[in-house]
Amino acid sequence: MEVKVSVIIPVYNVEQYLAQCLDSVLSQTLREIEILAINDGSPDGSLQILQTYAAKDARLRIIDKKNEGVGKARNDGLRAATGEFIAFLDSDDFYPNDTVLETLYQAATAHNVSIAGGRKIRLLADGQIERDAGDAQAYGMTFSASGLVRYEEYQYDYGYWQYLYRRALLIEHEIFFPPYRRFQDPPFFVRAMQAAGAFYAADCESYCYRMVPGAQKYSIDSTLDFLKGLTDNLVFSRQNGLAKLHRLCAMRLDREGSFMAIRNLYGEDRLQLLAAYLDAFRAVDPAWLAENGQALPAPFVPEVFQYAVSTAEKYEKLRTHGALRALRRIIRK
Repeated sequence: MEVKVSVIIPVYNVEQYLAQCLDSVLSQTLREIEILAINDGSPDGSLQILQTYAAKDARLRIIDKKNEGVGKARNDGLRAATGEFIAFLDSDDFYPNDTVLETLYQAATAHNVSIAGGRKIRLLADGQIERDAGDAQAYGMTFSASGLVRYEEYQYDYGYWQYLYRRALLIEHEIFFPPYRRFQDPPFFVRAMQAAGAFYAADCESYCYRMVPGAQKYSIDSTLDFLKGLTDNLVFSRQNGLAKLHRLCAMRLDREGSFMAIRNLYGEDRLQLLAAYLDAFRAVDPAWLAENGQALPAPFVPEVFQYAVSTAEKYEKLRTHGALRALRRIIRK
């Protein structure tokens, strides 16, 4: 069988969601597919579920490996894939209908593009489906009509799983996921889009993202990897003249980056954190953005710096407060 689409699914600790994910792939009307499930050292019963499904459908191939992170798992799947196109599906998510892969494959081949994608929807914790969510609008993850879109006009960085990618494009340009535990997909996505030049936006729902309670992680390691990935995209966008993307990344550094950094400012690795944040901040080019009609708020001072100044001011007021000085003298006696 000539494989038209390889669906790559990294699997880790998702036994309660995995069956729905696999069912949504195996029921696709496009039958010429292979499913590469990379069991990334999952400690639960996910491997047994994969083995049960693989025994019933030979299109499912299992790659069982030690835990090395989702980016490395996707890369392992990409290197093992044989399909004309690649799709990425997280194992707690699923396809919202049975025609997703056929619709996107036909769109890509009919319009001779290397990337084609549709809209993202979300499954909320209460079981309700959310369409046209705020983040989807803000980060270009929804389309109101079908048509070709030039990436230089689009310039977004989220929503990589909504698309099919021509495997030859990724291999030829050596586009893989960086080894980050968090924010490894935007660097992959923008490089693939830039290499393709244009993509086909299909007026269809192509991906359902499950909102898992407690899934957001703000550990020091996640924060450092977030900042590394963001720095990658800031440098890439500046080098390739993508001013809209550069501004988007700068504002993400200010908002999401500050939020995550503030949560880790008092940990043992705070100096490493500040160094990583400064690396990202130095990659921002406000003057170039202003010249290209994408000016940042002036002065551009991310919230984490404002927080540090505010905290220092509060400390100084406490240090010089007369009553507190008197109390310290009493305590020392």
